Amino acid sequence: MKPAVLMIAYACNPEGGGEHWLGWGWAEQAAKNYSVHLITTPNARGPVEKQALRHGITPHFVTPPQAGRWGRKIGWQSRVMKLAAELHAREKFQIVHQTTFHTFRVPFLAAGLGIPSVWGPVAGGEFVPRGFGRDLGLARFGEFSRHLVNQLWLRHPQIRSSLTNVSALFVSNRTTLNFLPAFVHRKCVIVPPNALRPEDEQCPEPQSRPVTDAFRLLYVGNCVATRALPLVFDALRQSEMSGVKLSVVGTGTALARWKRMAADLVRLGTVEFSGQVTRERLPEFYNQAHALIFPALRDSGGSALLEAMARSVPVICLDWGGPGEMVDEQSGCKIAVGNRVATVAGLAAAITQLRASPERRLALARAARTRALKLFRWDTRAELLKHTYQRLINGA
Repeated sequence: MKPAVLMIAYACNPEGGGEHWLGWGWAEQAAKNYSVHLITTPNARGPVEKQALRHGITPHFVTPPQAGRWGRKIGWQSRVMKLAAELHAREKFQIVHQTTFHTFRVPFLAAGLGIPSVWGPVAGGEFVPRGFGRDLGLARFGEFSRHLVNQLWLRHPQIRSSLTNVSALFVSNRTTLNFLPAFVHRKCVIVPPNALRPEDEQCPEPQSRPVTDAFRLLYVGNCVATRALPLVFDALRQSEMSGVKLSVVGTGTALARWKRMAADLVRLGTVEFSGQVTRERLPEFYNQAHALIFPALRDSGGSALLEAMARSVPVICLDWGGPGEMVDEQSGCKIAVGNRVATVAGLAAAITQLRASPERRLALARAARTRALKLFRWDTRAELLKHTYQRLINGA
């Protein structure tokens, strides 16, 4: 008989994207080796019930209270704790694991059930380093407030209690790990949250990109201030290279400002804003790109990085937050964020080097795909769960 596990995932939808898709994925992988009961919201009840039947998962649905954003989430946790205690009295769970929301700011009250507990992957401790305010525009004021509020959240009694009671934490990146109190570090394991989709795994082996008259850079993702594309605009100006083209795919609140800041580069044909595209069209952009550039100053993961790595596209990113965990020196170019001048120079140097060396691009591409398939397949996550749960069940 399989050991019984209780999983809690506020964001959970097998047909959804982002965190909702990941919330379901963890439950599906746990079900390979354990008898899983899943507590989630009724927001995606139909898809959850359909897939739960297929994978032998027992779903339970808890409706959040009518409240503000954070009151709704924390109130939901109180309702979940009541149900979890009732279920545990009947099912005798051996592990309880809260997977989403993907932040430490939503407490894990069920860690107080008195059984081994796992929390995460959690993020939320990422912040924009000092000296990069000009890249954020007016959003820099919100970022300063966010970092201050996060520090206050760590003092919240329910958050403090969750961190104290939990047996193991999956932490998305070292930036969040270093932000969390020192007393929990011994419980932590770095686990980037992203995972490969089936279409990512089925991509062909890396090959040399077609020879063109331009070195093609690609950015894919939300166009928000913290993704810091102005760093790349300045790097392109500093490199003074002709024949480099950056395609920006996505939309968001920072897009209009970015277009104004890159107006001279757009006139030169160096930058093109392609807008939002469907998931079906994204492979076209990856297939044409010589490198993905992702200069996020605050990001816990980065699905575009994983999509690029799986498709054998080298990555240029900052060595900070989630991207700094996903890419290593063999699979991409990681740029330090010590100060803005050095960071821009580092981005310019990486663009210059990759443009000049097709051989290096191909080596990075091969290593990127190998790393993606080794670390980010769901099968790997299933093994992580099995190892972690068994260690805790055995009292290690």
